[in-house]
Amino acid sequence: MKSLKRILIARYTLLVAAVLVLLSLLVIIPVRNYTLSREKKDLEDQARLFAGQASRFFGGEMTAEEVDLFLEELAGELPIRLTVIDDQGRVLGDSEFPAEEMENHAGRPEVAAALRGEVSSSSRESRTLGKKFIYAAAPIESDGEILGVARVSVQEEDVMPVILNLWWIILAAFGLLLLVIVGTSLWTERTVVGALGGLCEGVSSVAAGNLEKKVAAPGIADFALLAESFNAMAGEVRRRMEELDSERKKLEAILGNVSSGVLVVDAENRVLLLNPAAEAVLGVGAADAVGRRLIEVFPDTELEGAVILAGKGEVVEKELELFYPRRMTLRLKSLPVRTADGRVEATVSTLEDITPLKRVDRIRQDFVANVSHELRTPVATVRALTESLLGGALESRETAERFLRDLDRETARLSQLVEDLLALSRLEAGETVLRVEEFSLRSVVEDRLERKSKLAAKYGVHLDSDVDSGITVEADKGLLATLLDNLLDNAIKYNRPGGRVVVSARREGEDLLIEVRDTGVGIPREELPRIFERFYRVDRARSRETGGTGLGLSIVKHIAELHGGWVNVESEVGAGSAFFVRIPRVPRRGVE
Repeated sequence: MKSLKRILIARYTLLVAAVLVLLSLLVIIPVRNYTLSREKKDLEDQARLFAGQASRFFGGEMTAEEVDLFLEELAGELPIRLTVIDDQGRVLGDSEFPAEEMENHAGRPEVAAALRGEVSSSSRESRTLGKKFIYAAAPIESDGEILGVARVSVQEEDVMPVILNLWWIILAAFGLLLLVIVGTSLWTERTVVGALGGLCEGVSSVAAGNLEKKVAAPGIADFALLAESFNAMAGEVRRRMEELDSERKKLEAILGNVSSGVLVVDAENRVLLLNPAAEAVLGVGAADAVGRRLIEVFPDTELEGAVILAGKGEVVEKELELFYPRRMTLRLKSLPVRTADGRVEATVSTLEDITPLKRVDRIRQDFVANVSHELRTPVATVRALTESLLGGALESRETAERFLRDLDRETARLSQLVEDLLALSRLEAGETVLRVEEFSLRSVVEDRLERKSKLAAKYGVHLDSDVDSGITVEADKGLLATLLDNLLDNAIKYNRPGGRVVVSARREGEDLLIEVRDTGVGIPREELPRIFERFYRVDRARSRETGGTGLGLSIVKHIAELHGGWVNVESEVGAGSAFFVRIPRVPRRGVE
């Protein structure tokens, strides 16, 4: 007579071996072949599209470095590599490696085929990067002539994990496995059905959650001992479940009130637990995350890599730069959770959003560096002039007066710099509160023009206002005056003798658009993106002459944004500049 042990071991060993072989055949080979085939076709389509736009690189107007940079920006965050090759096999540009350092590619199979007018693909290890790539190349044609080759490639390791297809295949395999297991269970049940009928009924009741249920002892002695042991086990399980439920409630209370995010994943990197703080950091609810793989819940490979490393038994502590669900800096600490035999069964990670701390630290460092740099020159000048006066320059009235005028200019510059720094510091720190009132824009503009009339006369610049008397604005009157002062200062000081500055305004929907236009020297196009940065000056020599601090336009930008608006500029060298400030009818934030 066969024993139950021998029956179960023989049959389930056979079952597991058959399932493993079946899964290997169903998953590994089809997924790999299907993925490579589909990726090659997609890459060939992308190569055709890329070839249609790549003729621009053959005019000789772009250097290899410029082509590299253009291709790098074109590739962006996508896991693809773009390469442009001429009809001699020379690399004109590559998105991941300097083209000038790359060897001739005429012998590459896909390049040779493209130079013959074919669209081709191949797989091999890149000699340049030392990694296995899938390549697709298409000819670049103009007027029926092949100018070169456009090639698109991806790393094979980026292509292989086709999660969706693999998931469905695994589901099918497990579905089949489930059917086989059910059939095998029925087969086994028929062997022992008579002796185990009553025992199975009692076990099912306990398994359903009725831990008070007692399993009736079967008529067979061996199974009666099993029933007695099961009843004892059910009592112990009941006691342990009550303890676990109590501990679970304590843990939930702790995790719900802790300020740091807590993330727990199992050995397969599936999410087991997310506390409310972690939900806020990752931008996902625990109900949607539990049971899913971490990469599916939060698509960041760096975070996943750190957790996987902890799952291998290491303690991981690092800072991560994340861009989803928002740009932030995350402090991560991951610890492995081991079983009694030393096996890692889960990892516990704490997540702390330190973006505000990093931002404050960066602002502080930049501020200290900029202030130190800006104060160095006027302080050194004041000291030199003072030493000169103490060293005998006072004996000459003409020299002393000249030095004193220089001292007055430098101290005025220092005073203006300190005032601008204080104003900008308050704006950047969010300490400035809008005191909104409705007033006539024309009255404020005319007041600021009157205050700037002496400065305009000094530089030979004519000031005009084209603001209708009926235009009103809801804003902080003092801050708007400061904004106009800074724009007018720049428009006057960077103008020409006989030049003109005009302030105008118009309604655009519910918003007000203020324009300050001058006929000055203008700003080079390449400088425009940076002119609103702190301490940035287009013409440093002229800024020193006019006493500029390099903070005025930054203050203008912050005031406009504090009102919920923005500032923009249009300029042409030699033709002047126009600054536009948009103020919404009702400020959107920071209103007192």
